[in-house]
Amino acid sequence: MRAISAVVLLLAAVSCQKPFYAGTPRWMRTQDRYKYYTEAARGNTPADHEEERLPSVYVSALQFPDGVPWRDGDLSGAHIVLWKDGEEILDVPAGHYAEPDRHRVRDGHLWRDDSDGTTTYVYRDNELMLSYAGDEILRGLLYKDGRLYTLGQRAGGGGFSFRENGREVLSHSSAKVLGSFDDREWEGGALMWDGDEVCYSYALPILKEKGADWEYHVMRGEELARRIQAEEAETVYDIRVWNGSVFRTEQRNAGSSSLVLVKDDKALSLGIRDVETVHLCRLVPSEEDLLVRGYSTVSAQNGFSYWFRSEKGLVQQMECALPIAYLYPDNPERAAIYLDGGRVKTVWNGKSYADVPSGQYILYTHACSALKDGILYAALSDASGNNHLLLQGEQMLPFCFNGCFTGIWIE
Repeated sequence: MRAISAVVLLLAAVSCQKPFYAGTPRWMRTQDRYKYYTEAARGNTPADHEEERLPSVYVSALQFPDGVPWRDGDLSGAHIVLWKDGEEILDVPAGHYAEPDRHRVRDGHLWRDDSDGTTTYVYRDNELMLSYAGDEILRGLLYKDGRLYTLGQRAGGGGFSFRENGREVLSHSSAKVLGSFDDREWEGGALMWDGDEVCYSYALPILKEKGADWEYHVMRGEELARRIQAEEAETVYDIRVWNGSVFRTEQRNAGSSSLVLVKDDKALSLGIRDVETVHLCRLVPSEEDLLVRGYSTVSAQNGFSYWFRSEKGLVQQMECALPIAYLYPDNPERAAIYLDGGRVKTVWNGKSYADVPSGQYILYTHACSALKDGILYAALSDASGNNHLLLQGEQMLPFCFNGCFTGIWIE
């Protein structure tokens, strides 16, 4: 039997207890939390600004009754559980679908969608916010001032509907929505704000003699903001509306560098060599600019080149021998979670390597990690057992339950 590190023994001993900060004041949950006791002995109390800089951490999970072999496909008795700072604050049935992409955490609330095959339901925590006829999966959701906007893709992938408070604003029987909740920097998934207007885009199949091409429509509210003809691009990776302009990333054959960023009518080469194969190429908002996130490969032996680029040029680049789970914007410390065979190999939190056993944990969704104020947060699910880990910078907080983490949200 291979040697087990001391950290694994420690986690096994405490994994079924509450995280050690549960029920403690927020100012005690710092990486130098023991400093409080020294200051208290001197008659001092923690400074207000120290409390303000500590965010609350929300973690969601799919949880099953003890003994249910959910990894083998038995999803009976599934619940969605939400914790805030280690304390369970919500436990609701998963409904008809025990799937990570049917729920997400926003503004401290658990939003989830469900369908019984004929009706789609949208919940916030325990409250049914709306229902409507049809079998859809939400790809976008925004809520503001009592207005709930949803963008639902019909089961099977053909057709969508855009709704305001359940009222159908626009629908199409065969079009496909661009974007999803995997694009975690966009709070609304495939929906986005541009000023006070809700925007989104979809791809419309255009039948031709040799098959079908895609025409892309960009919507601003109920109005068509832009139509991108099928002949204009070979492959469109992403379309977003940002600061009044329509941006898209696309692949073209002409020219020495065929990956381009298009802002309205202006195309800009992103400087990728022809020998490189590009992947993802998603548009990401950052503190100062709209970025293109992607990675490129030449061969398996040469590893991976992860990068952010903008209309101003290369913003950040990371050369890696192993794939990384997610590339975070505004990340000068280059915090990253490295994978090997789909499992977590190692974690660089921006200051040091976290003492995480290699190969024991999985990130089930992109929503299971976040970077805020230079601190890396990650909800790591045990690949074969019930001893899960929540990473917060240099802290490792154990959770014990039968199931897996599905997301994390930082206040």
